Amino acid sequence: MDKRAVAQVFGRAAEHYDGAAHLQRRVADQLMAQVSELPLRQAGHVVDLGTGTGYCLPSLAQRFQPSLLTALDLAEPMLARARQRVAQVSPVQADLENPPLADNSVDLAVSSLAVQWLDRPDAFINRLAQVLKPGGYLALSTLGPKTLAELRQAWAQVDQATHVNRFLPASDWQAAIAASSLTLTLWHEEQLEVRYDAPLNLVRELKALGAHHVERQHTPAVGHLRPMLRAYEEFICADGRYPATWDVFYLIVRKAL
Repeated sequence: MDKRAVAQVFGRAAEHYDGAAHLQRRVADQLMAQVSELPLRQAGHVVDLGTGTGYCLPSLAQRFQPSLLTALDLAEPMLARARQRVAQVSPVQADLENPPLADNSVDLAVSSLAVQWLDRPDAFINRLAQVLKPGGYLALSTLGPKTLAELRQAWAQVDQATHVNRFLPASDWQAAIAASSLTLTLWHEEQLEVRYDAPLNLVRELKALGAHHVERQHTPAVGHLRPMLRAYEEFICADGRYPATWDVFYLIVRKAL
């Protein structure tokens, strides 16, 4: 994944992101509910990895009252938004796979719908194993390969270009954790369906979120949007609306004491 391109796309989306991030907030709320059950009364250092506009920061600040709350993101405009949510947050513009954090320094790291942009989970998991304190936790949500299956199938009827990113299967994450020094304490999967009045509304929402960026293997031909929208018609539901499936993984891992 071209991370500079990803940063630029999400930077441009920062202004409109919150208005379109309905599913992202739903997933983040579910992740925060799981995090709130962790046996941590307080946490000295909490990190939100891929914070975006900082939606999770108020919950983390209230629940754990950390002495240091770090918000890390690749896009500076996103960090600017995050700073508006919690006054005491420490913003860091950096890559998820190599966060500039000291070894054994983090009590809790969370990441909601950000790590799906990584090519492989190994480097990320191994780096977090270094930066977590003994007994520290990493909690994250990410997307699985069934995400936006309808959109992928509709585009496949039009051309051979890559229009929807490929997301890693559960086995890749589980294997990376098993090969690390971290222990998996929670794994949960769910498929969420969001319905739209028209397929074009989904396309526009993805663009507003910055989630339309893909690593292309073939260059798409001009003028294929309308044929794709017609192909999407086959997925119409009984209520006259159009579904989009999101395949979500939630996981929590712990570093041994």
